[in-house]
Amino acid sequence: MSLENNEKVEVPSEFVMWSSPAARTVEAGAERSEVPLPEVPLPIKAAALVDGEDPSDNAIGEGVYDYLRQFPDCEHNQVYAELLKNAYSHYLADLGSQILMLEHKEVDSYYIRRKISYMKILSLLDRDNPNLLQRLGIEYYQLGMMFSEFVDCRLHLLAAMGYFQRALKALPENITVLNYLGQIDYLFGDYPSAARRWNGVISFLEEGGARSALLQRVQHVEAQGMPDHPLVEDLERVGQAMVLYGSGEYDEAKTMLEVTEEAGFLTSELPLAEFYYLLGMCRGKSGDSGGAFESFEKALEIDPEYAPAIEAREQILDQGKV
Repeated sequence: MSLENNEKVEVPSEFVMWSSPAARTVEAGAERSEVPLPEVPLPIKAAALVDGEDPSDNAIGEGVYDYLRQFPDCEHNQVYAELLKNAYSHYLADLGSQILMLEHKEVDSYYIRRKISYMKILSLLDRDNPNLLQRLGIEYYQLGMMFSEFVDCRLHLLAAMGYFQRALKALPENITVLNYLGQIDYLFGDYPSAARRWNGVISFLEEGGARSALLQRVQHVEAQGMPDHPLVEDLERVGQAMVLYGSGEYDEAKTMLEVTEEAGFLTSELPLAEFYYLLGMCRGKSGDSGGAFESFEKALEIDPEYAPAIEAREQILDQGKV
């Protein structure tokens, strides 16, 4: 979730919170200008504190940078970011390079989380930058919609909504942000708001496939009326089933998924091969190989190249079990 300043974190043993003596400065840049250290505890790597001596200028910069990358929402984060900007600008350049590298990584929750952490640091120094706020919103949205993250999808989507709303204040006619906010409203069951957002997008689109598709979606939402429960609850239920499966509670996970499948809301609105694969694995672990095979088949109807379902189905055919 997107957090503001003053989040308390447990300092790992790798770091020591060090308070600088009064009037301590560090040298910055080729001009070696003196930058006063802030009057707050600074995270220093424990290995850099030798025999009780004060840390070097380099040790201070390295400690603050590494700590802020791990805990971008920590207490004093704004102060730490300003120190990097004023005295250790090369670390911010490195941060930008790291973000660019991560853009080319395979979409994975680990890499998305790293991108979010690094972007948050840059946002501390440019809090009202609409492009950066939009990117943070998109990253949180993508994280929330990853199957492996469903158990925390509400938190991720709320964080995305917060960043998108801040971006919209700067650029009220940003159709990308409006579209994402409409999708989040839809997932939370607020269909009138979703339709309003999407109609705002439609008003800026020229005639064509994108406009027609979004118009059809608005008509679909308006025809449905209000749902009896928001779709995000089904996503969370699937996430809870994953946790149960990971704990070996296969019957409980299977029941939870079968209830979701029978309701049909999630499977019709957001058909996912991963859902049926997980259901198949739960059924197989519960001794229902026939039901498992059927689930894997449904997964492959959605995504014929979904490798885990192909392998699990072949295992049933070869061995008669999952």
